Amino acid sequence: MTVRAIGSRSSCAITIPFTLRTASPGPLLTSERPRKRGPAGHCGRLAAIMCTAALAFPAAGGAALLDADTTARILAGLQAEAPPSLDLPAGALRDYARAATARWSAYERRIGTPMQRWARAELPPAKDATIFYPFAGPDFATVQRLYPQASRYVLVALQRAEAPPALAQADAADLAEFLDRFGESWRQFAALGFFRTLDLDEEANRPGLRAGTTGRLIAFAVRAGYRVESIEPVRVNGAGSGLERHPGARSDPVTWSSVRILLEKDGRKVALDYVRMNLADASLNAHPELRTWIEQMAANRTVLKAASHLLQSARFGIVRDALLARAPSIVQDETGIEYSRLAQHFDVTLYGRFTKPHSLFDPEAQRALAQAYQNQPDIKPLTFRFSYQREPEANLQVALRAGAMRVHDKK
Repeated sequence: MTVRAIGSRSSCAITIPFTLRTASPGPLLTSERPRKRGPAGHCGRLAAIMCTAALAFPAAGGAALLDADTTARILAGLQAEAPPSLDLPAGALRDYARAATARWSAYERRIGTPMQRWARAELPPAKDATIFYPFAGPDFATVQRLYPQASRYVLVALQRAEAPPALAQADAADLAEFLDRFGESWRQFAALGFFRTLDLDEEANRPGLRAGTTGRLIAFAVRAGYRVESIEPVRVNGAGSGLERHPGARSDPVTWSSVRILLEKDGRKVALDYVRMNLADASLNAHPELRTWIEQMAANRTVLKAASHLLQSARFGIVRDALLARAPSIVQDETGIEYSRLAQHFDVTLYGRFTKPHSLFDPEAQRALAQAYQNQPDIKPLTFRFSYQREPEANLQVALRAGAMRVHDKK
């Protein structure tokens, strides 16, 4: 299966710079998971199997296969009847789906729908654009609601993507326990709008069936109305000019460090790329191809959320300076780029309220931002929680470079 080159806007096609092909299935083993400082993050692991471009998972004992979209719909609580390949008692999946739907409805009511309404009013249009989201974890929900018309989303974080959970290979007890844990993580996300690192670390260390980053991403995708067409492991190519299909064995966890997920909605094709990468200067300097790729990605509209104030540290200067030099716009909370630097390069509009960082972080961080919130008379309200800060401390900054498209340029 060949897909059009990245950046193409013809026929609403999105891009993929390599050809998807059938791969031999094989079980994936538990992988290590680096930690991320702060209350946000994500985890993962799975025992999954890549079979075709449509992604199918052989069940133990020769049971029927589950494709990627069916797996996503089960995880998201959108499929109430269990396929024959799942070892679940009658009604168990129906109960899970009912609870998951209630939790997702709570998220949409408190965060998702208000955020999307705010984005329509306050952000410039992004039809067929690429959106860059460093330090993202598995948070496709936020970036998709901010920019629902984008054709490509690029999420970068430390954790391994991993293949989707092999639900049909789990026994009844393991599958039931897994769904309980996954449902609880949906409840927490619905309340907070982000995943807590400690919870995800605990999940990553469990034996048996576990949720991976990829599983969370595809669950978010189908809840947003997409159909999952395919999932393929990828890596940054040697020149740093793009992503290529990973040549490693599907049985090797390293092969699944990064993934490309192809989605479809209302006839539109969308690429969701998740790339595992250490964004610290030391790591990027040690891998010139990764630095080249990151600096290219920084030329796109960018979202920074729950980023643990890392870009305010000298250790993350490469990413910060690339964004300041190249990004046409940045939507961030207080954990993004330091305000005095941001204001030197962009026109910045403030939303919500900010007086000091979350108690987990340096209380002296973003003093210039706190001063700006105190002094500027025209700060706009924010009616939803975006990151660590609860209302009324929830805040956003929208930074637009001179000459970039404005809200009033919408057609």
